[in-house]
Amino acid sequence: MPGPQLAQAWGIRLEALATATASGEVVSIAIDGNVYFPKALLSVDRLTAVAICLALRHLRDTERLMFWLRDHGALGGTNPAAALSAGTSIDQVIALAQAWARARTEGGSLMDGRPDSMCA
Repeated sequence: MPGPQLAQAWGIRLEALATATASGEVVSIAIDGNVYFPKALLSVDRLTAVAICLALRHLRDTERLMFWLRDHGALGGTNPAAALSAGTSIDQVIALAQAWARARTEGGSLMDGRPDSMCA
């Protein structure tokens, strides 16, 4: 979704969203010079999204986006936004985000038997 739609939903100015995006507080992806955000963020309040996105901030944009879009076994087979809406604690989603980031920055595979393989 385009930035103005997310900014309006969160009740913030577009400039504040741009600043949050630049600092890694919000996940986005640039396509043909335009910045887009996952629609999943519409169902998550801003502070929750920021807490989760910060756990992913050292990853590439595509990896961060995939975390939000993917159904995770550790979240009952749902994506993070759906899991949060179903009552999963933010702490559990943040722990998964941290494991997801670790698996990608340490060069490990999600299937190599390490504890962070819970992302699969």
